[in-house]
Amino acid sequence: MDWTALFKTLGLCIISIVIEAVSATKDGKSWFESLKQPRVSFPFSVWYLVGGLYYIICGVIAYRTFHTSETIFSLPIILLALIMLTNGLTNFVLFKLQSLKLFYWVLYPFLLLFISLMVVLFPNDRISFGLAGLYLLWLFYDLFYFRALW
Repeated sequence: MDWTALFKTLGLCIISIVIEAVSATKDGKSWFESLKQPRVSFPFSVWYLVGGLYYIICGVIAYRTFHTSETIFSLPIILLALIMLTNGLTNFVLFKLQSLKLFYWVLYPFLLLFISLMVVLFPNDRISFGLAGLYLLWLFYDLFYFRALW
């Protein structure tokens, strides 16, 4: 166990979770749940499950990258930190601003960041690449879902 990599990973995840939690409000969640859902929507419990899996995937990628990287500012870590920051801030757009249109358009830069991370991971860490690929499938669903919801 690489304790330094674990503590860095936990720090990154905790910062992202705090940003996400501060951005999500009860009023915003109530507003979101009151929207007429598209036919292709999952129950909200699935969304929470995917959110948990997102943090597990990001945590594994962060740990593996911190463990093998000689510097904290490696390209995969910078991209992952940007992804996790952007993910947290998208809650602000969705739940505080209550803007489906803006949220939908913010998904595209998020998707590009995520694909960039996958490109960087592919040559050196196929396990992290594969895990990221699983979440990428969800992102394509997100685009479809939020376009239909908007």
